[in-house]
Amino acid sequence: MEYEAYYTSLWDQIQRPTEDERSYDEIHTKLTQFSAAIGSSNNAKGITREQWIDSLAVAASYAAPGFEWANSENKALADRWIAEILTHLDIDTSDATLTPEIFQTICTKRVKPYFGSRSGGSQTSQQSYVLMNSGIGGGSKSLFSNSDRWRKQPQCIATFTWALHRVKDKDIAGSISYILPVILALVEDYESQAKVWGLRAALILLDRGDDEFLRKSGIASVVEKSTRDCLVFTSELGFGAELLKLGFGCAIRLAKLMYLQRDDAKYTAHWWKLTERVVADNMYIMDNVAANSALCEQIAPMCEALGPAIARYLRPLVGILTRNLQSPIYLSPPICQLHLVAMKQLEALISACPQRASLYSAEIVGALAFSWSGTHHKQSSGMSNIAQAQELVLSVLRQLIQISPDDVNTAVTRLYDARPGTFSEWKEMVPSSKHP
Repeated sequence: MEYEAYYTSLWDQIQRPTEDERSYDEIHTKLTQFSAAIGSSNNAKGITREQWIDSLAVAASYAAPGFEWANSENKALADRWIAEILTHLDIDTSDATLTPEIFQTICTKRVKPYFGSRSGGSQTSQQSYVLMNSGIGGGSKSLFSNSDRWRKQPQCIATFTWALHRVKDKDIAGSISYILPVILALVEDYESQAKVWGLRAALILLDRGDDEFLRKSGIASVVEKSTRDCLVFTSELGFGAELLKLGFGCAIRLAKLMYLQRDDAKYTAHWWKLTERVVADNMYIMDNVAANSALCEQIAPMCEALGPAIARYLRPLVGILTRNLQSPIYLSPPICQLHLVAMKQLEALISACPQRASLYSAEIVGALAFSWSGTHHKQSSGMSNIAQAQELVLSVLRQLIQISPDDVNTAVTRLYDARPGTFSEWKEMVPSSKHP
C-alpha cells in the first residue's frame, strides 16, 4: 500500500458514527503494516518530509495515553512506528522533542481543521485570540475554522496532546496561538469527556509554560475563567472523579501562578472561593468513593495556601473528612485509599490551625477510632495498605494529643474501657494515662 494512503486510512479509522458503536477491530492489523507501507513507498518514489510529519501526527493519535483506541498493544506498535518516523526526521528518539515548525505543522494539518471559534460562543475564547497577537487580520476574531468536527474525529485531540507533551518549554510561548484555542474549545464544551481532555492539555500548558509569560499575557486569567465550570461533580459516563481531580488541579495551579502575595486581599479571597467549591461539591457526591477521594485531596493544598485562614471553613471540612472515615475500610481497596487520603488531609488541616482544630478533637478521635477498628477486622488482613492506614491513624492521633491532651485522654479512655484489645496501643500513647 502506498504510504500516504496507508496512514490516511488509519486516521479515518477513528470516527464517531452517528448511531453504531465504533469498531477498532482492524486497527491493530493495520498498525502492524507500517513497515511494509514505508518500504513499498520508499522503493517506489520515496516519502517526502511533509508526509513523514503528517504520518507522525497519525501515529501519535495511537500513542497518546488516555484514549480508548490507544490500548497497550496499539500503543506499542505506534511507538515503534513513531521511532522509525523520527529517525527519518533526524529527531532524537530518546525524548522525541519536536521543533516549533514540526509541532505547528502537525496542528495545521491534523488539529486546526477540526476545531473552531464557535460562532456566538464564549466571548472569553474570542478575546483570547486577539490577546495572543497571533497575526489575525481583517477584523477576524477566529484563529481556526468555524467547525467542531473533533466530535466525530477525536483522534485529533490525541495527536494534539501527544505533540504538546513534546514541545520544549521555551517554545510554548511561540506556539501559543496553536495551543490555547484547542484548550478553550474543550474546557468550555458541554461534554464532560471534552472537559477532561481540555484540562489535561491545560495542565501541560500551565506546567510547561513560563509563569511570567502566562501571567502577564493574560493567558492564565483566560484559562482560569474558562475552567471555572469544571469544578463540579458529574455522574456523566463516569467522568465525575477525574473531572474533579483535573479541574481542581488546574484551578490550584492557576491560583499559585496568579496570586503571589499572601498579604493581598485578593489572594485570600480567591483561595476561600476554591475552598467553598470543595464544600459545595461535597453535597452532590454522596457515596461515590473515587469522587470523594478526588475532592478530599484538594483540602491539603487549600491548607498550605491559606494557613490559619482555612479556619473559616474548618467546621465543614472536618465534617467531610470524618464522614469519609466512617466507611468500613475493609470493604474494598478504593475505600481504604479514601481513608488514607482523608487522614492526610486531616494532618494538613490540624497543622494549619491547631488551636481551632482542638475544638473538634473528640469528633476526629471518634472517626479515627472507626477507621482503626476496621483495620483490625478479619477482612482487612489481606489488604496491602492497612499498615499504612494504621500509621496514619496514629500520626493524626499524636497531633491531637499535642493540641488537646485532656479531650483526647478522655475519648481514648472511653474507647479503651469498651474495647481494650483494640485500643491498648492508643492508651499507651496518652502520656498522662499510662495504665498499670
